[in-house]
Amino acid sequence: MSPKFSPVPILMYHKVGEPVLTKRDTFLNVSAQNFSKQMYLLKRLGYTARTFGEVLEAWAYQKPLPPRTFVITFDDGYVNVGRYAAPILQELGFTATVFAVSQAVGKTNDWDEGTNNVVIPLMEWARLHELQRLGWEIAGHTAHHPHLDVLSDAEAFEEIVRGKAELEAELQAQVKTFCYPFGHLNPRTPELVKRAGFLGACTTQRGTAKQADNPFLLSRVKVAYRDNTLAFLYRLVLAPHLPDLRKKRRSSLSNLQA
Repeated sequence: MSPKFSPVPILMYHKVGEPVLTKRDTFLNVSAQNFSKQMYLLKRLGYTARTFGEVLEAWAYQKPLPPRTFVITFDDGYVNVGRYAAPILQELGFTATVFAVSQAVGKTNDWDEGTNNVVIPLMEWARLHELQRLGWEIAGHTAHHPHLDVLSDAEAFEEIVRGKAELEAELQAQVKTFCYPFGHLNPRTPELVKRAGFLGACTTQRGTAKQADNPFLLSRVKVAYRDNTLAFLYRLVLAPHLPDLRKKRRSSLSNLQA
């Protein structure tokens, strides 16, 4: 008998503990203190962390997952993730997935120049290797972090495949999962990711991931800088289900009016 899978919240983070001097510094950032509180809360509530790849493989091969499984993802691979988030997760026995940009490893997120996001250092290969040894998953995020939705199919596929190949060559491990840079994609992009050999991909759409979903269009739970414990729990437990609840409510109203 196949296992019954519960929805899996995939937490979306970018930066952890980056100093906040202006409002701009809060963009895609959470404080190390809040991150620690969030992770310790999940531990107390009995949540079990799995990498994105582990969840996709369990779904694909009908392998059971622990109750209250969740996934922690970090887009881009900032130095502060290795500095502040990794020790907290190691202490709790949690693993995570880092979506790394192969040509930007050891450099900066220069694709964010002129935007609300500050330009800061990204992790070196040595740090990614250390995280890999701790059980973290290093996953694909293209070679240069472009807007895939405006590239030709050939250009987008080259970015996706090159990022995967370069990570695999350096890490000597299969890169199984992917995340769309900026969350931007067009109707053809998921098929390109699938053709590149990935098991699935994360978007920036808000919601909880389910086994029945398209594995190349999985939603995540965005964690914001100002989220206190109550707001974090709301995002984790209630907010992802609101679209389904609204849909059921509209359906019920339609049936009553019929």
